[in-house]
Amino acid sequence: MTSLTWTKTSDRKIRPLADGRPARLADILPTGAVIARRTAAWIWGIDVLSPGVRPGQWELDLIHPEPAPPDTPPDPRWAPLPPGHTTTHHGVRLTTRTRTALDCARWLPRLDAVAALDQFLRAGVPEPELRAMARALPGYQGGRLSEVLRMSDRGAASPGESWTRVLLIRAGFPRPTTQIPVPGPHGERLSIDLGYEQWRVGLEYDGERHHTGRRARAHDDHRRRWLRARGWQIIPVTKDVLPRPGPYLEAVLTALLDHGWRPDDPTMDRLATHLARLRNPTTRHTQHAFH
Repeated sequence: MTSLTWTKTSDRKIRPLADGRPARLADILPTGAVIARRTAAWIWGIDVLSPGVRPGQWELDLIHPEPAPPDTPPDPRWAPLPPGHTTTHHGVRLTTRTRTALDCARWLPRLDAVAALDQFLRAGVPEPELRAMARALPGYQGGRLSEVLRMSDRGAASPGESWTRVLLIRAGFPRPTTQIPVPGPHGERLSIDLGYEQWRVGLEYDGERHHTGRRARAHDDHRRRWLRARGWQIIPVTKDVLPRPGPYLEAVLTALLDHGWRPDDPTMDRLATHLARLRNPTTRHTQHAFH
């Protein structure tokens, strides 16, 4: 990996090639290198911070034009770059949106990969185009990428919603629906982040950016009282779901059973095993387990 680092701005409206840095970036890039993966995704407006990571410094993600050394295992530094997979922005070469989305899905840890892919899909990258590109690239077919593509959902409006959905699916719950529409108190449409409409159980990811402060909390409380009066049970989820998913998953299981969900024995056994493993400190899984 290159030893270069790139300091990321904390202002999500500013991307690195629009705040006075393009000349510097162009000057320090190795000859022929192309910006890729997390760095390219950030340039395209996609939040690809790892769970729990704060804005700061991390390695500049590049793809180098030279072939990989003989007998090198799969390595994102030497992925093939056919014509049409790169573009130029402010004089700096980077992978196209579709190729960036595919590389994030292929190379990032699973939670990060699904969250990034959800955002690219939401931003308009066509899934058929991703699958066609993957079929044409050596090493991009198979289980790992297929799993990330299968778990993706353009309905996720934030990385937190993506992480929560993946944790539910991997625990053994049915796949939740995203952005469930519900009539609001004044005829407007409310959207529950994700959940199970049939049993009126929903989950909402309360990120720090939009759900802190007295006014935001009062809005959330009023909204959830309205939903509760109409038979919905809403489970608020915070960033604690990543290091401590167990309590949230147990709350979902209890709510679903109370609202009439009747899983078959294999599903219940899988859920019970998964929850028991999370309760055991020696086997507890955190976000770092999903690679």
